[in-house]
Amino acid sequence: MPELTTQFESALSNIEPTKADKNNAPKAHKAVSDALRADGTIAGWGLTPILIGSYGRQVGIRRMKDVDVFCRLKDLDEDVLPGTVLAAFETVLRAAFPTVDGVVRVHRQARSLQVSFPEYDGLYVDAVPARPWTTSEGLKAWQLPMREEKDDEQGWQATNPERLGELTTELNDANHFDKHYVPTIKLLRQTRRTLLGKRKPGGLTVEIAALHAFNSGHVDGPTPAHFYASALRQTGNILFNAFNRGLGLDDPTLPGEKILVRGSDQDKQDLATAFLDAAAQAEAALTSTDTCLAAKTFRDLLGKAFDDVGDTDFVFPLPATCNPDGTTKRFTSVTAGDRVVPSDRRFG
Repeated sequence: MPELTTQFESALSNIEPTKADKNNAPKAHKAVSDALRADGTIAGWGLTPILIGSYGRQVGIRRMKDVDVFCRLKDLDEDVLPGTVLAAFETVLRAAFPTVDGVVRVHRQARSLQVSFPEYDGLYVDAVPARPWTTSEGLKAWQLPMREEKDDEQGWQATNPERLGELTTELNDANHFDKHYVPTIKLLRQTRRTLLGKRKPGGLTVEIAALHAFNSGHVDGPTPAHFYASALRQTGNILFNAFNRGLGLDDPTLPGEKILVRGSDQDKQDLATAFLDAAAQAEAALTSTDTCLAAKTFRDLLGKAFDDVGDTDFVFPLPATCNPDGTTKRFTSVTAGDRVVPSDRRFG
């Protein structure tokens, strides 16, 4: 059974956000936060921004294109409409980040404002306003704008990104999966990107399904390969139940709530099918006696990523004894005393 632990460790290193991304993300986050704090109206709403999203939870993979800034408005009155909040954010951010050479840097989206940073290699920040909210069970959470085309008092959507960050930390600690949770989530995100590219649903949907998978008791090690294969299987099962059987995806941070997943029904069902197919391939690789064929399977599932100089290459390296097609290299057998020794083989 090929465990390929060294190759999995290399793959994780190869999908880690680049040094430039790690340096630029906090700068962009600070620039947007500072601009919003400087406005009297928004500051009066009790603005307290924090970093959320995959970067904030340490589950992001390269290339990191976006950073989410969760703009908590602790003192926002209940009668302030989501459209009013978004309009205030838009005015402030357009003034702080004006159009450059005809390129508009601020774009209003359904529930956030997107600010681009061309000086940071295309990185952009999503500034998401949110107001305090308490569930019927008394749980403290947040609401963010649900839509802008029908701006009414009901146009808020419940969310709890801070709790998602707490759950990520808990599952990765020594009392749960002992630093295997976060790496496995990154591998699953990379697999989704390889299998479906830019199609929806995105990496957050896979992460939420994987969180349920880990909590189900059906994801286990001991090696990275075992965690990866079992997480693919159970995540695929949960996605299938959510999208193919119509059960929806539970919000792990808000009991009784479902996650609102973007994408067409066909895209969602394709994601579930792709993960179940990937699980079958990974399980076959784990039980294979052919190390090179197994390694090629994992390499194909994890695909390619940009390196530090902008080129793309496979993230999962094959062992030195393997050919790119998954066959085993053939070496000429040499024994002491042979009169002819191949040029690449010498006894020390």
